[in-house]
Amino acid sequence: MDSKETSTGSRRHIQKEETRKIILDRSRELFNELGFDKTSTRAIATRAGVGVGTVFSHFPDKSSLLIAALLDDLTSTQANAMKSMPKDANVGDRFLHLARFFYTYYSKRPDLSRTLLKELWFVKGEWGGKLTTQAFEFVLLVRNMLEQAKERKEIRPEADTLLCARAFFSHYLIVLYEGLNSSEVDVKNMLDTLKGMLNQLLTGVGKTIDIKGK
Repeated sequence: MDSKETSTGSRRHIQKEETRKIILDRSRELFNELGFDKTSTRAIATRAGVGVGTVFSHFPDKSSLLIAALLDDLTSTQANAMKSMPKDANVGDRFLHLARFFYTYYSKRPDLSRTLLKELWFVKGEWGGKLTTQAFEFVLLVRNMLEQAKERKEIRPEADTLLCARAFFSHYLIVLYEGLNSSEVDVKNMLDTLKGMLNQLLTGVGKTIDIKGK
């Protein structure tokens, strides 16, 4: 392949990425303005200035568009939370700080957040995989916070930090579900509930029980 062909290929790739970004930006606008159900792929295509076929060449369905449109927001929300993380806070307060950023983000677009929560559970394909990957990376982030807490002797040295991180994430999701299921999303109430759940988790519930199962 000569330099001319390489240059042409590079321009096509750049143009394709620019088109994809425009589609995502217009999708995000319409989802916020009209809601997920009332936004059609044709409306997205029209606002983006492309054909409907071009939209589907980048994203297989509307659910994938929703995830892709919000995934960057969630990534930047996490980055902003970590940048402002209190250095001397204990692991519980660190997790609450992280949760506050996400709950606030969701509270500003409750209808769209309810749709995202509903759609995300069984989405397949590329964007379903990316959403799963982000959730797993979030759990690993919390696990790292718990490992640091173990070094500070905040939690027992034998604690399984991955299991604990998954428990933290489960509590976070339950509170998110309950909060979004309310007529008015109250971030403070959500954080208070999560705080109580985390305190119970970190304190324990009495004597050690070795569950054998069947």
